[in-house]
Amino acid sequence: MKVEKTSVVRSATLLGHVLLLILVALSGAAAAVVIWLFVDAQQLGQILAAGVGYESEVLKPWQAVALTLILLVQVGIWIAVVFRGRHIFTALTQAALSEASMSAGKTARLLWAMLVWGIVGHTLATVVATWHFPEGMKALEVSLGSTEISIAIAALLATFMSRAFVLGAALWQDHQEVI
Repeated sequence: MKVEKTSVVRSATLLGHVLLLILVALSGAAAAVVIWLFVDAQQLGQILAAGVGYESEVLKPWQAVALTLILLVQVGIWIAVVFRGRHIFTALTQAALSEASMSAGKTARLLWAMLVWGIVGHTLATVVATWHFPEGMKALEVSLGSTEISIAIAALLATFMSRAFVLGAALWQDHQEVI
């Protein structure tokens, strides 16, 4: 099977551009959340508390800030994943397979971090959102749903992909030495 180098480079370049757009969108969303925190922390806090399933009309300012920080850490991990993913495609366009394999490994580790933070962050968010509730109504919730399972599958696939990149880079280097 012969693979056209130009089509691979073109595909990698296109995917790199798509990931750049996603990176810009995520960065813009993070900036918008920070601005919203300063403009109307109470409303933002209420929306974030409702997002974890605990609506409340009155949140203390620290709760809104804490919920925002929890969200921003998650967005920051997403930004890091997309940045690393873009780095994979940039390395592929330059035929730097070992660099692509290192980026794939880092991407896989970031996906595992995203999974862990998703669970920990949701648990923290439920504690923060219900902190001011009366005794007996406060919550500590650990969520393992379809989102977490999907992220675990993506992280597992990324781990396998990074191993394939490492093997592919080693084979390519061996092939280059033979020629």
